[in-house]
Amino acid sequence: MRAAHGYPRGVPKTKKDPIQKLLAGCTPSLFLGNPSGTVAIMQSKIVDAGGDPDEVLVWVKEHGGQQDAMLSTSAQCRRGFGPRPKHMTKPFYVIPEDALK
Repeated sequence: MRAAHGYPRGVPKTKKDPIQKLLAGCTPSLFLGNPSGTVAIMQSKIVDAGGDPDEVLVWVKEHGGQQDAMLSTSAQCRRGFGPRPKHMTKPFYVIPEDALK
C-alpha cells in the first residue's frame, strides 16, 4: 500500500545531511595535487559558513576524504625575493566529489 506522497508505507523520506549540504554550498578551492575526482575546500570557508571544523573533519573522513594543509608563504617569496615561508598552514579538506551529491 502506498501513502499519498507515493512512497511505500514504512519507508522514511531521506533527510538531507546538514554537513553535506554545508560542504556542497562552499566554493571549492583550486589546488594542484588533489586527486582526480575530489574537491578541496578551505577550512576558513567552512567556518565562515557556520560549520564546526571538528565535526566536518569527522564527516569528511567517514566519506573517504582527508584534511590537508599547505604552507603559506610571504608575498616577497612569491615575488622571487627569497624564501620567507610563514610557519602557518592553511588547512583544507579534500573530499570525494561523489560524497557531495
